[in-house]
Amino acid sequence: MIVSFILLATVIGIVGFGVALSVRGKRDFAKQNEVVPGKKSPAPASWAGAHSPEAKLHRRLGDAVRAANGNPELIELGLAIQTKQIEAEALAIDERLVAAAGLPTSHRAGAVAEFIPQVAALEDAVAALIKSTTVNDSKRLLEQAVSDADIKLQALAEARAEIEAVDRSANGTLAEAVPETIPEPSPEPSPDVEQGKATG
Repeated sequence: MIVSFILLATVIGIVGFGVALSVRGKRDFAKQNEVVPGKKSPAPASWAGAHSPEAKLHRRLGDAVRAANGNPELIELGLAIQTKQIEAEALAIDERLVAAAGLPTSHRAGAVAEFIPQVAALEDAVAALIKSTTVNDSKRLLEQAVSDADIKLQALAEARAEIEAVDRSANGTLAEAVPETIPEPSPEPSPDVEQGKATG
């Protein structure tokens, strides 16, 4: 009787552990598929590990956002607005990318390919911002790096607004889930950043 009870308890423990691992694995997989942490992506869960062009572009968007969010010096330098712009543009690109991937096969490849330069531009903006954290010993270089990032982000926002306007006038199929306005870029880094501070 005691042996049966021990065996039953062991089996229940193993099953419970397996269920807990499965639930945690699904939750981690869903998080991995988010472009912006905490904001559910419309992309299918399979994109977290798929090798299709759209899945790769989707993951590159997430990598770009994580690179920006993972750099605490961007906040210290007063670049939180630019970080939020990066998130907004990544979400907008991701939403349209998912829509393009849902097109019939004959149109899908061309529609998805149109997002390659947009994703690259977002990555370039992130790179420019990260560069600003390595040149903040020079106020002029810091301002130039931030300006470069602002220009790239503004160009992305303007291109998106233009495409959305065309879509709306053509057939009204554009999803309205992503706001059209993004915060204005700050003209220069936070005033409390000391000139001469080096971060290495």
